[in-house]
Amino acid sequence: MPSEASADFPQAARGPAGRPVVSEVVAACLADIDRIAHQFLLEVQAIEGYPGSSVVDRDLEETAVASLELLLRLIGELPIPERLAGISDALGHRRAAQGVPLESLLRAVRMDFRILWTAMLEKVPPEFLPDFTQDAVRVWEAVEFHTIRVHAGYLDELASMAQEKEAQRAFLLSRLLTSDGKDPQLLGQAARALGVNPESSFLVAVAAGHAQKAFRAGVVRAGVEQFLHERDGALILILEDVPARAGKKPEGTRPWLMPLDCFVAPPASSLAEVPRMLRIALESLPVVTPENPGRQTVRDAWGEVAAVRLGEYGTVLADTVLGPLPAISVHEKERLIETVQAYFRTGSVSETAAELYCHRNTVLNRLARFSRLTGFDPAKPQDAATVIAALHVEKARAQLPPSSAGL
Repeated sequence: MPSEASADFPQAARGPAGRPVVSEVVAACLADIDRIAHQFLLEVQAIEGYPGSSVVDRDLEETAVASLELLLRLIGELPIPERLAGISDALGHRRAAQGVPLESLLRAVRMDFRILWTAMLEKVPPEFLPDFTQDAVRVWEAVEFHTIRVHAGYLDELASMAQEKEAQRAFLLSRLLTSDGKDPQLLGQAARALGVNPESSFLVAVAAGHAQKAFRAGVVRAGVEQFLHERDGALILILEDVPARAGKKPEGTRPWLMPLDCFVAPPASSLAEVPRMLRIALESLPVVTPENPGRQTVRDAWGEVAAVRLGEYGTVLADTVLGPLPAISVHEKERLIETVQAYFRTGSVSETAAELYCHRNTVLNRLARFSRLTGFDPAKPQDAATVIAALHVEKARAQLPPSSAGL
């Protein structure tokens, strides 16, 4: 039964006499294959990429002999034994794993045509030479068949290696992100897998769940898609910044992140700090919503995160500060809180008045009214901090389902 190689190789055209000279020349070359392979090896040594690669002489010699035998059998239409049937693909796989450049490999493989043709011409009786030269195409077809299979095997191995590398990279990154960042060996392995300097600073950003597609597109436009990672449904960007040891300040948040719905953590001072900053980003991510779009930072999110973390204590705090307000009308309560929040944003009575389209004295009267009702003066820093925390807790509580609003 013909092998896969002989079945795929095109059949030679035959003349009335069957062109027996081809078979005779092939047989003579097979008997002299060691010398032909030696000539091939001498020329391969001159190809850039082979002498400096991890291919040892014995490997070169064995594959040269096997490849030349395969080619001669294809040319002579001889049976292809099982040991040679997959050698072309296997050679491509092996050289890719050994780090031989593809260009160097294909150059060496195509060299087979000249080596074989020269060797075959030496064995053709002079009277048959004119007819035999017509078989040059037969030799070229055999070499091209071999080259295509080698090339395919090489690319298959590269794809497999890339997949394995990506799997290892994802595994090490996952281990790093779930660690405390204190394992030097893990940090070193993760740094090598990610191709980063562990002493650099890092920007850590997480895309909002509703905007992952747009976030990915923005990262691709910025040309840093290789630093995107997916983990547990989250789309994470871990971008290396300038090395801290260089005495330079980190570049900070990239401007192209501004319109993207994401949370950007404070810069991690090293790779060891990345897990902590990722935890901060993931905890803060709920503040990024379609109603509150764009890049968010700790400055934007701290109030809502703190409100959740305060738990029961936060509920008591909100009741303590804002408890007296239900005694007034809903309209007045909303107006007082609106004025207090605007005052906290601007830090100025005049700017608050301009923002709310009212007189400066109106703002002063509302702030004084709030102070009398609650006992907390928005103009005093310590009281202001307490009121801000209470307002964040009240906002978080208002967003809870009715059954859990009192928790």
